[in-house]
Amino acid sequence: MESTSSTNWLVFPESGYLNVTDQNEQKLSRLILGLQVTNILGTMDRAIREIVFDSRKSGLDSLFVAIPGRNWDGGVFIKDAIAKGASAFITQTPLDSLGGLDLGSRDVTALCVEDSRKALSIVSTSFYHRPSERLAVTGITGTNGKTTTSYILEALFRAKEVRTGVIGTINYHYGDKKLSAPVTTPESLDLNRMLDAMIEEKIEYCFLEISSHALYQSRVHDMRFKVGIFTNLTRDHLDFHGDMESYKNAKKKLFLDNRVQQRIFNIDDPVGREFAGEFKADSFTTGIDSNADFKAENIVLTKSGCQFTLKTPFGAGEIHSNLLGRHNIHNLLSAAAGAMVQDVSLEKVQEVFRQIQPIPGRFESIDNSHGVSVLVDYAHTDDALCNAISAAKAFTEGKLIVVFGCGGDRDKGKRKAMGQAVLREADFSIITSDNPRTEDPEQIIEDILQGVPSSARKGDDYAAIINRKEAIEHAIHLAGKNDLVLIAGKGHEDYQILATQTIHFDDREVARSALRKRSH
Repeated sequence: MESTSSTNWLVFPESGYLNVTDQNEQKLSRLILGLQVTNILGTMDRAIREIVFDSRKSGLDSLFVAIPGRNWDGGVFIKDAIAKGASAFITQTPLDSLGGLDLGSRDVTALCVEDSRKALSIVSTSFYHRPSERLAVTGITGTNGKTTTSYILEALFRAKEVRTGVIGTINYHYGDKKLSAPVTTPESLDLNRMLDAMIEEKIEYCFLEISSHALYQSRVHDMRFKVGIFTNLTRDHLDFHGDMESYKNAKKKLFLDNRVQQRIFNIDDPVGREFAGEFKADSFTTGIDSNADFKAENIVLTKSGCQFTLKTPFGAGEIHSNLLGRHNIHNLLSAAAGAMVQDVSLEKVQEVFRQIQPIPGRFESIDNSHGVSVLVDYAHTDDALCNAISAAKAFTEGKLIVVFGCGGDRDKGKRKAMGQAVLREADFSIITSDNPRTEDPEQIIEDILQGVPSSARKGDDYAAIINRKEAIEHAIHLAGKNDLVLIAGKGHEDYQILATQTIHFDDREVARSALRKRSH
């Protein structure tokens, strides 16, 4: 990664929306090509200067797309958008129910559609001249591994001396620009705007993490992907999707609703095998235990990394990497496949994998002189925790101490499973707060404790410390020489959400401070 000290940081507002005015006016009639409209009032021969989905950002001759939310109806903001200069709007609300707007006497065009989010994607794609068709976009979806895979891909293509961009969980960056990431995958308008900006900066390849929320909400609807990668599916986000079938179907939309030139599936994962069977054309598979197109054999895991034989349709070779754990071999396989189907050579893959740097907040090591290993990882599902613990145990000579919690206002069903995963495998566990949000942290911890095995004893096997800073400090205080402390859940995040307040909090900073205190 480039140094942030010399980087121009741009910050998204809380809504995740950047209001960008394009001085090239475009006809409304052109922007809505391909859009299924159920009713129209007004002229299509209208020049549009910008598209917005936040009525507060509306300006002269803007097109306002009213997006219904979980707790509001975007249609209620139509009046505000018109007052600020919007000359056209798109809504799911039947036009004959908008009598209070007196549309007949206004110089405004109204369009009713069945799905405003798809409409936003279609018109913003048109407004920015179909940017996903003008650079090579690799879309990566799955529960775990998206960020690591995108960063490995970036390293592979940078080694080819081509200009790259990454849009994902840690940040959005390209050229000399870095933007904070309020969400993993931006809204379709912001995404198309950013891809267009990348093209202006001569970016040739973009690696895009695609969340299940984004797929469900059509943020990447009708995009073109040079490559689409599926990593795995384990329990997560059921507070949003309701059940695993709905969650799986959201992930599948990457391959159903878009033009994906090459598809890559991890077939060690049951859902990956299902998808590979369903989308056989132009597909490649990855795996360790399966007979895959891109397969890892003769695996050796060490405390300094991993090595294996990589077998591919383009040849076989020995791989050495400082990325830790079996789960990262899956990420390396996904990235190797995604790169090699885009003409990156096996030799280049070997070279880059040997030099790849750790990903921020993904098994990130905190250096110290105490003989204690401290790792910070983003693992926040039971499957990810199991992977992280398994990887850590492979090179831990002493005790493994794990600090973890669960987020509030999210899927409560995974809390017990996460408790089971950690208490079963760690030598000592410290259960603490993650981002409690509006939930009572004590109640979240009680939910986690439902997964504690009957044989586990408080004080001997685990502790519960609500304050995350105190929990991390306690773990590092307990650790002796050759022990390993795994601080899981927040990874790269530099904040904590307590009730409705967001405070600065970085596990890495807290860990370094606790290690310094051991020196006194």
